[in-house]
Amino acid sequence: DFQLSTMRRTSQTKRNTDVARLCFLTLLFASIIFQSNAFRQPTTDYERFIFAPNDVCIAPQYFVDSSSQRVFTMRNVPGEGDCMFLAAALATAASMGLGANNVLSRKIAKETRQVVADILEFGKNRNLVIDSQRIVPAKKLLFAASKGEGLTPKEYLRRLRLEGSEGGLHGGGLELTVLSNVLRRPISVYELLPTMAIAKKYHPVECKGVFGDKIFKDPCLEVENSAILSNNLMPGAYSWHLHILVLDSSIEGEKHACVLLPQSLT
Repeated sequence: DFQLSTMRRTSQTKRNTDVARLCFLTLLFASIIFQSNAFRQPTTDYERFIFAPNDVCIAPQYFVDSSSQRVFTMRNVPGEGDCMFLAAALATAASMGLGANNVLSRKIAKETRQVVADILEFGKNRNLVIDSQRIVPAKKLLFAASKGEGLTPKEYLRRLRLEGSEGGLHGGGLELTVLSNVLRRPISVYELLPTMAIAKKYHPVECKGVFGDKIFKDPCLEVENSAILSNNLMPGAYSWHLHILVLDSSIEGEKHACVLLPQSLT
């Protein structure tokens, strides 16, 4: 009995030692990871930006179109593989004067995927407007996009209906073309212009293209002294034109979409 009891105590002591050693190694590993992250230098402009709790970028505070000199604020959206759809949903909500949160934007983005896929599937023999000079059959755009992804059109549509966390396709030019037609609104896409350092207040952006350009015009432009166009209670509110900023979120070239909210409507 004495020998058995001694063996049990020895075994228990060994287990306690092993547990203590495992806890120590776990804490040591976590400390190394924390320190490496803490001292890791940002590699992209996006990583250097500072955001408020409501996801509005506060450093830099404004983004300026290098061509039109139009001034925007920028609002971030979650990067979960749905950022393009989330950005379009948030921009649309803001254009109606709604301060949509991420929960609402996610729900809209999920349904937006379905709408875009349905248009491409059931309207494939119909046309989509790209701009004032180009009207293209939907099936031609679908074929080109699916080929670019190495997928069949059927598989492309299946993946398009999935959320990003489920392996869904990221939104791109095809999806923005469809959304522009569905909303009957122009959608501009911007990229950051390189700078020597991140400015605290202004950062230049460049418009790379406009979906629905010169086709989908704001009806309020024809209304004299419009109460809508004169309302600047919040950035981006009541803007007919939607603006999306696409930037590098990692050194590997992964893209992320955010919303640009115009400071004035005229």
